[in-house]
Amino acid sequence: MAARDMSLGLNLVRTLARTSYPAHACPRAAQVGLHVRSLTTRSAWTGSVRASQCATPRLEASTSIHAHAHSSSSTFSSSILTLVRFNSTSTRSPSTSPSGPDERTSAPSPPSPPAPALPSDSLTHSSPVTAQPVPAESTEVAKKDEKDAKPDVASIVQLLRFAKPQWKLITVGVVCLVISTGVNLAIPWVIGRIIDFFAPGSEQTLLFGLPIEYATAALAIVLLLGAAANSGRSIALRLSGQRTAAMIRNKTYTKYMSMPPSHIETSGVGDALSRLGQDTSIVGQSLSENLGEGLKAVLGAGAGIVAMWLISPTLTLVMLFVIPPISVGSFFYGRFIRTLSLKTQEAMGGMSKLAEERLSAHRTVTASNTQPSEQNLFAGKVDSVYQLQKKETYANGIFQGANEAAGDLGIIGLLLYGGVLMKRGEISVGDMTALFIYVNWIEWSLNTLASFFTGLMKGVGASQRITSLHALASPVPLSIGEPVPQGGSGSIELRGVQFAYPSRPDVKVLDGLNLRIDRGDRVALVGGSGSGKSSIQLLLLRFYDPTLGTVLLDGKDIKTFVPESWRSRIGVVPQDPVLFGGTIHENIAYGHPNASRQEVMRAAKVAHCDFIESMPEGYDTVITKASLSGGQRQRIAIARALVGNPSVLLMDEATSALDSESERAVNAALDNLFDTSDMTVILIAHRLSSIAQADRVVLLEGGAVVEDGSYDDLIRRKDGKFRKMVESQMAKIGEPASVGEETERENEPEALTASASASASPAQTDRSAPNQSNVPSSAAQAQTVQAASLRASPFTSGGQRRMAHTSAVHRPFFSAHGKPVRVSTVYGAAKAEAPPFPNLDVPAPGPPTAPLDTYRPNPPLTFKRLIGLYAQLSKRNLSILMTLTATTGLALSPLPTDMPMLLSLTLGTYLTSAAANTFNQILEAPLDAQTPRTRVRPLVTRRITPFHAAMFGVICTILGGTILYYGCNPTTAALGLGNLVLYAAVYTPMKRFTVANTWVGAIVGAITPLMGWTATGGSLWPTYDQPLRFFPFSLSLPDDSTPNPLTAYVLFLLLFSWQFPHFNALSHLIRSSYALSGYPMLSVLSPRLNALVSLRHAVLLVPFTAILGPMSGSVDWSFALTSAVPNAVFVHSAWAFWKNTTEAAAKRVFWVSLWYLPVVLGLMMVHKNLGAWIGRRWRDEEEEEAKVKAL
Repeated sequence: MAARDMSLGLNLVRTLARTSYPAHACPRAAQVGLHVRSLTTRSAWTGSVRASQCATPRLEASTSIHAHAHSSSSTFSSSILTLVRFNSTSTRSPSTSPSGPDERTSAPSPPSPPAPALPSDSLTHSSPVTAQPVPAESTEVAKKDEKDAKPDVASIVQLLRFAKPQWKLITVGVVCLVISTGVNLAIPWVIGRIIDFFAPGSEQTLLFGLPIEYATAALAIVLLLGAAANSGRSIALRLSGQRTAAMIRNKTYTKYMSMPPSHIETSGVGDALSRLGQDTSIVGQSLSENLGEGLKAVLGAGAGIVAMWLISPTLTLVMLFVIPPISVGSFFYGRFIRTLSLKTQEAMGGMSKLAEERLSAHRTVTASNTQPSEQNLFAGKVDSVYQLQKKETYANGIFQGANEAAGDLGIIGLLLYGGVLMKRGEISVGDMTALFIYVNWIEWSLNTLASFFTGLMKGVGASQRITSLHALASPVPLSIGEPVPQGGSGSIELRGVQFAYPSRPDVKVLDGLNLRIDRGDRVALVGGSGSGKSSIQLLLLRFYDPTLGTVLLDGKDIKTFVPESWRSRIGVVPQDPVLFGGTIHENIAYGHPNASRQEVMRAAKVAHCDFIESMPEGYDTVITKASLSGGQRQRIAIARALVGNPSVLLMDEATSALDSESERAVNAALDNLFDTSDMTVILIAHRLSSIAQADRVVLLEGGAVVEDGSYDDLIRRKDGKFRKMVESQMAKIGEPASVGEETERENEPEALTASASASASPAQTDRSAPNQSNVPSSAAQAQTVQAASLRASPFTSGGQRRMAHTSAVHRPFFSAHGKPVRVSTVYGAAKAEAPPFPNLDVPAPGPPTAPLDTYRPNPPLTFKRLIGLYAQLSKRNLSILMTLTATTGLALSPLPTDMPMLLSLTLGTYLTSAAANTFNQILEAPLDAQTPRTRVRPLVTRRITPFHAAMFGVICTILGGTILYYGCNPTTAALGLGNLVLYAAVYTPMKRFTVANTWVGAIVGAITPLMGWTATGGSLWPTYDQPLRFFPFSLSLPDDSTPNPLTAYVLFLLLFSWQFPHFNALSHLIRSSYALSGYPMLSVLSPRLNALVSLRHAVLLVPFTAILGPMSGSVDWSFALTSAVPNAVFVHSAWAFWKNTTEAAAKRVFWVSLWYLPVVLGLMMVHKNLGAWIGRRWRDEEEEEAKVKAL
């Protein structure tokens, strides 16, 4: 039992060591993974680590580990290290696997999409994080796409080639298009002739050379013909586009089916679905409606110009001045849209790939409680697509607006010059009307051409993604070779095989492998992870070809055979079977559609599929992925492999998901089948029960054969590696012995007994002795207190308790009852769950043997401590900043002030701000408990109750509003209370759902100077007494001391823009905490855009201070010079932040912003007083001069 506990503990640590936690989602878990990975191969664990403060700042813990972790390591890491320390006291069995990558992970897998990475200085571990290499195939495709992104005629021709099979339908559509366009173009000329016919003073008797009755009938017939042609054009072109899209989908799907599985594994299913769905639809639309509209626009513009020329060449020349700039703009616009469209399609493919991966692994995501980080990761992908689409929208809007402006200018020129020609009698009213309609027609054609270019370039971009796939050559052609000859000895040989996966060409999975398997052999391939077992199976199936060496059948290279013919002789039973939607019969007969019901039933009987008889419709029961258990799916997979009566059967732990009774029955049936046939069986074995089925065991290590022989022969080798592997496995899991083991035990019972005793006794001794594992560490004691406070926490949601923790992964800790529980988080909702590893016997904390130095209960609540808690609730520093900005508005007002007004404004603003911050903390307490920066707040540490905090907020609200109302005026009180409501009731809830909360927060911070302005009687709106005025350049303040509302606007804009670089930089520094808490902050979704917003508003501060400030008359124009230095420093720091997007740059922006605001506001007050003094001196001098002149 002790050996089993030890094995489970080590397996837990190794599992966690192999787990890759995204650094942006859980940096501390990533640290633990790196530390554990570096320590799992060591025999001793020494060193020290400090666990961080959990529920209060007084919680600390220490435990033993080789590497040093940062002081903010989570409870999760402390628990893992405790497990490591507990298990390290036992003597380890020899390692069962060589170092190296796991065999299942050595095969190429879909690489995870790039996540918003944190800078290296946000991680404190010393081990470098190695990025996964980009698959060579994907790199080649990306380079080809980048090269093809350069616009040329060949790309458009390449797009049009897709429509070649539909040339008949397209021809019909073009003919109908010409007819309908011709009829439409004739309408303006007809209208002009009709106007001239009925014009006053007209002496015409014939219309179009016909009497009016016949002319009307002919006109109706022509219009009907045009309508019919328009319908034919729409049907033909739409149908051709739909057929083209269907053809491309079939061809693309066929191409995917012809490629090896590694291609899908590398590029991802999501990218394939994007090409099959969206890309093909875009190409079809580009070649149908878009092509038709484009041809119609070209014909319309060309024929319209010709018609205008026939009416008036002079007016036509006026219009032609508009066309060249539009054509040039269309050219450059088309190039831009094409490149942008290609990037958008790639981004869409990456988004679909990520969604497909995460949704297919939804259980793992939910069990790991990583929904917030996954949502943020997907939001980042969505934001990337959105940013590209936004660029396209802006470009399209600018281009459309420019086209419309050019067309409008042409119309104005036509009307002005056309009116002159009509006065001269050179053209008639009908001609002028026809010209005007033709101009509108040409303008519509030019606008349609813009849309046509957009659609065409989108189609070119999508077609490049499709053609780049079609251009790939399959490494294993399906139609080249000869059929596998019948008869022969059927021996399979791998001779001098070397192999490396395309995604990792430098890592040899097989290195000089030589292996021969004769017909009828039952061979078990065993070995540690990364030894090459599964790679041999992939080579035999020709999913890959060896890098060097050959795979032979009867001495002939299998590359000479048609893959279909070769694979038809192989049956495969994977460890993770895949079933398709359909009936049970169809799933068993998959790959053998001609199999009869009797053959299917025979194979199902061998695979022990007795459960089929209990199904509602037996073999005709329609199943889904969730219809059957894992064991039932595996038995159907065995039946599928046997139904074709293969010559070679590849089994990868085919019975791993079966219960013991079903496994024995299936193994007995398979043994009977193998004994009565000459089928070659190759087993990839991990368990002793699977090895027992084999007549021959091949041990692989480092991609080569190190031992080969029967089970009995290998187990008798005392120093053999296979024997050590068996001993280790027996010691770990106590698996029942196979037939070979029983024979060996009869021969050498003492050896195995001694080996098992040596593995188990140390653990038993440790468990019985009062060693360190039975004494709770200070971390465990802290967790006990933490669990107790979890149950007593006032923040409940549906019976779930909230508590503080730093990562979104499961974190084991001890409850007050000594049972291991864990806390999981989804957007801050924490709940106690069952232990993640129920079979792991973790010792419960006993009575402490040393004082609890790391935890102390909350001290008694004295008056002094209560004042300190109130200061924390009010966010003292933030409230002081709000108060100071309010007094700035008071100081810059030209109206008189007094000390009672100043005191009332200061105290009232502080109280309302304190109330707003208190209500904010009450609403955000569950989320504050999850981030290290906010978990020390009084409500989180339960040093004050929510009711107490609410009463404090209500009292502050009443007192602050009353003081502002009576000490200042009702307007100031309304602004203070409105600011409170905006912060607590709008900003705080929005913070959980949208990045738009930053704009609301900026408005909240910008209202306080308006309170100071209105306190003196200043108006926020232009009135008769206080009009809005702009003052020209002057070195002194204006003589007029009337308040200018523009000053209030300047203060508002200054505070509004300042907050973006300030808080965006702070958000960037703590974005990992935001990501774990689930806040959709811009710094998490798009750090680059977050920095760009900071730069944008830092630049906006320059005109607000240097231009609008002096123009408002609140400061003199010399302020533009003195404020240039802080403005330049602030803009430069924001620019460096946008350029590098590092934590160092963000920290610099944050610190610069802290001194920028008081410096600029201080300069404004200095310049106000200085300007007033200069103005008074000048006025005094002018008065003196006037007196002298008067004398």
